[in-house]
Amino acid sequence: MKIQTKIKSNYLQICFLCVVAIFSVSSCESEFSESRDNFNSAPPVISSVSEAVEDKAVTQGVLESTYIIRGQNLSSLVEIYFNDVKASFNPALLTDGIAFVEVPRNAPVLGQSNKMKLVNLFGSTEYDFSLLTISDFTEGTADGKKVVNLLGGDFSETSAVTFVSGSEANGNLVERPTNFTIISPGEVQAEVPAGVEQAFIYLETSRGAIAKSESYGFSYSIYIDELNADWIITEWGGTHESQSTDITLGTYSVKSIREAWAGITFLPIDTTIKYNDYQAISVTLYGTGASGDSVNLALNDFETSINLPLIPGEWTKYVVPLSDFYPNGGTPDTIFRMDFQEASGTGLSQYIFYIDDFGFL
Repeated sequence: MKIQTKIKSNYLQICFLCVVAIFSVSSCESEFSESRDNFNSAPPVISSVSEAVEDKAVTQGVLESTYIIRGQNLSSLVEIYFNDVKASFNPALLTDGIAFVEVPRNAPVLGQSNKMKLVNLFGSTEYDFSLLTISDFTEGTADGKKVVNLLGGDFSETSAVTFVSGSEANGNLVERPTNFTIISPGEVQAEVPAGVEQAFIYLETSRGAIAKSESYGFSYSIYIDELNADWIITEWGGTHESQSTDITLGTYSVKSIREAWAGITFLPIDTTIKYNDYQAISVTLYGTGASGDSVNLALNDFETSINLPLIPGEWTKYVVPLSDFYPNGGTPDTIFRMDFQEASGTGLSQYIFYIDDFGFL
């Protein structure tokens, strides 16, 4: 089943709101429009819970998502709780058999009783219902592969992780399922599939819940396995391989072989890079020399530069805010050149380092 069928698109949300509006004003023939004056003098009973957009039964909910509770004696509900945190609902939409509720964004997801509690005028009931959220993710490498560590929970019953790029509406939807490891109920590590530049990460559990991450990847990529077609590479004092397979995070990386203080240059040739369009530069570097080796990342003919250490035998990701290059103001309108200049200062005849996952955030 495709992930996009589970995404709460604007279209489906509008349709859902329209349905709710119709239900709230329709005749008493609808199950959603029973009079709240006809209370049954009994505690609530829950028969099922479904996510609202597709009306699909689930036993786990996602924070800030809306659900349909079906059962009995629901028209007299006064309170709904998720893991002891009070949820919001519209009493005007209650019927004896139906209630709509949104899971609070501050409901805890780990180390809880995992209960949804309903309270009406005549008693209360509890229902097994765990919660899911992706609160953040970190990036790194493991066994020479790019990985993301998803943080949040409850991930203990994770069944799939998928990187989703583009959209069905635009005709460029790409879904890339990937391998993952459950490190703990609050952390899942997933491999980044080859070819991913920007994507949202969807984590699905066997309980039917799907959580979506913030955007992963680049706003604009310069090099991910291959050089952006709008850029070229030049250099001085050395050579390079633009598709090296020696050491990579994916299929290829840029291998830079430098003399002391020499550099490799990335130049946009068929595009204009506006400084104010981006927040930061992200690049991942691999060092092969000694501890203390480094390169200078320079902008626009060395107007300014930032020193980046080269860690021997490791890929190290650097995210450099563009504001760090110009702490005293004087920012340029465009970025027309970026250099990686060898800056170890140890006087060797040759330095080798690798560049991958390079672009703007």
